[in-house]
Amino acid sequence: MLDTYLLQLSVLFAIALTAIYVYFKAAFSYWQKRGVPSLKPKPPFGDLGDAIFRGKSVRQAVTILYKEFDGQKFGGIYNFASPTLLLRDPEIMKVVLVQDFDKFHSRGMLINEERDPLQGNLVTLSGSKWKNLRVKLTPTFTSGKMKMMFGTLVDCGRELQLCLEPLAHKGETVEVKDVLARYSTDIIASCAFGIQCNCLKNPDADFRKWGRKILEPTLMRRLARIVQFAFPSLALRLRLETPPDDISNYFINMVKNTVEYRETNGVKRNDFMDLMIQLKNKTLEVPEGEDSALGNLDIDDMKTNAPFGKRNHYLTF
Repeated sequence: MLDTYLLQLSVLFAIALTAIYVYFKAAFSYWQKRGVPSLKPKPPFGDLGDAIFRGKSVRQAVTILYKEFDGQKFGGIYNFASPTLLLRDPEIMKVVLVQDFDKFHSRGMLINEERDPLQGNLVTLSGSKWKNLRVKLTPTFTSGKMKMMFGTLVDCGRELQLCLEPLAHKGETVEVKDVLARYSTDIIASCAFGIQCNCLKNPDADFRKWGRKILEPTLMRRLARIVQFAFPSLALRLRLETPPDDISNYFINMVKNTVEYRETNGVKRNDFMDLMIQLKNKTLEVPEGEDSALGNLDIDDMKTNAPFGKRNHYLTF
């Protein structure tokens, strides 16, 4: 009886292995059949093994894959068993991002903005939701509106100068990433919210503390991003990459309180928050020749599109 059971188990195991092999063999031939340059994916992770086993982020893993296709206009990679086209040629990118963008607007992520308000922004939304929000926010990104914030940027630059000068005179070693992260946080706090958090002088300011919590690199967060990238539907069901409620509430309440205070007291300031308030109240002035299609921006749109979070990394870079 035991021998029969073990034999049946062995046969089932062999059938399962064969089925898995056939599945991945067929899946990993997708690009080869279409004459697209590709690498040698490894089941079941495809070309993302580095991100999983070598402690690299998805961004780092894709950068390595990008360099593997040196000399090619594009290449085919595998996100687990899903084929993904990796573009290298700027002209093809232009077609995708401009000419045929209506066919490529999906971000590859699924979100529930009601459950996770901070995710309902231009970076993560797709389809009609992205298009509608973009129409609403476009008037705030005109060249004239951006120039209004230049004075604030200059003030933050002076603070950076005052921070670095004593260190330079002493010949001390400076951790540039940390200094520029504090500098970029000051810019975001000042340009977006009108808050003088002075992170260059006070690295432990609340705004910086909560901002770092969003970006804090942990093993669980890295795994969550891999699952979100490879299996967006599963990530949505498991509520992966959803910031803890205390983090979401801090930034949402900050936007709400700032808007209420400015509208109640008639406070105006040359920052992004002021532009969104004008857009919300349909009082935003757009110079002739620039896009003047004012959308119906509401307080929820403002909460999810205020410039915090990952923008810190962009300015630090």
